[in-house]
Amino acid sequence: MSRHFFPGGNTPAGFFSYFNNIAIGNERTVFLKGASGCGKSTFMRRAAAAFGARGLETEYFHCSNDPKSLDGIRVAGAGLCVVDATAPHVQDPVLPVARDLLFNMAEFIGPGAIEPNREELTRLARVKKQCCAAACGYLAAAWAVYQNNIRAREQFLDRGRLNMAVLEALPLLESAKPRATAGRNRKLFAGALTPEGFVNTLDTLTNLDTVVVLRGEPGMGIDFYLTHIREIANLRGLDCESLCCPLDPSKIEHLVIPALGLGFFTKSRLWPVEFPAHAIEIDSFAFLDKGIEEYQEELDYNDAMFDALAGRAVRTLAAQRKAHDRVEEIYIAGMDFDALNQASEKILENLLHSSESVL
Repeated sequence: MSRHFFPGGNTPAGFFSYFNNIAIGNERTVFLKGASGCGKSTFMRRAAAAFGARGLETEYFHCSNDPKSLDGIRVAGAGLCVVDATAPHVQDPVLPVARDLLFNMAEFIGPGAIEPNREELTRLARVKKQCCAAACGYLAAAWAVYQNNIRAREQFLDRGRLNMAVLEALPLLESAKPRATAGRNRKLFAGALTPEGFVNTLDTLTNLDTVVVLRGEPGMGIDFYLTHIREIANLRGLDCESLCCPLDPSKIEHLVIPALGLGFFTKSRLWPVEFPAHAIEIDSFAFLDKGIEEYQEELDYNDAMFDALAGRAVRTLAAQRKAHDRVEEIYIAGMDFDALNQASEKILENLLHSSESVL
């Protein structure tokens, strides 16, 4: 089963990127440049299909402003990644030609077809920028309100019970013999705030032998729990995937340890997910003292305020997406897709040929 992630997202502080974590180690990367509508996402899907025909699975990385569109793929078995290297996640080859490739799809845009639309494109760029800033403002306000709930819960957090829960989870890591090399920590997102609301990809990530579900909300120690599990796993030489909070990327909300077929996942208002029947559930509400009940009215009020402000951010992102769609229409009309397809085929042939030594 293919796995799906978000490599970046809309946060209270603006767009946040973990694009540098798509590739692992020295994997070859193809950096795609070009305007909206140039065919970057289509090229990635063609590459994934080409390697899939050889029996290789692909990791898919979705765009937070259009979850149906791709910002990257990774074919681990071929040591290959393809990424959208345009704003707001601009990237460039580290080892051009020697390892990495740059494919500039803007070369296939006919200037004569675009020039008459310059004024409209300039206006749409302003609309997109304004919507992005407004959405960021609404998210910042939503998150500021929600901080009240986090602080309230932290006041009543029983650290002793939380510590015991961490210790009780450690035997899950002992099936792997400790390694002399340090474990790697790969940070990504399993969800994003999008023009379609909050979208997550957890259903593609929970096909694991052991699934631990932490039911709770921010401020109940889940980040503390996952951070300590990750640190111990890394000390044992195990690579980890830390899937961070879409609204606070410094906090972990899910943790996957691929070598053990083990995953820890949060189930909360933001992540109302149905997990596999064999999942082990931990009730993080048990880490709170009963005094928190006195704050229930305030907690409910803050939840409602958060939902209203986050909903406004979603509607603003939808307006941004509408402007973006019009930009795509303009550039699509100006593309020489016959020439682009010929160039794409040559690059795919090159990638397949050069990956044969890895296969």
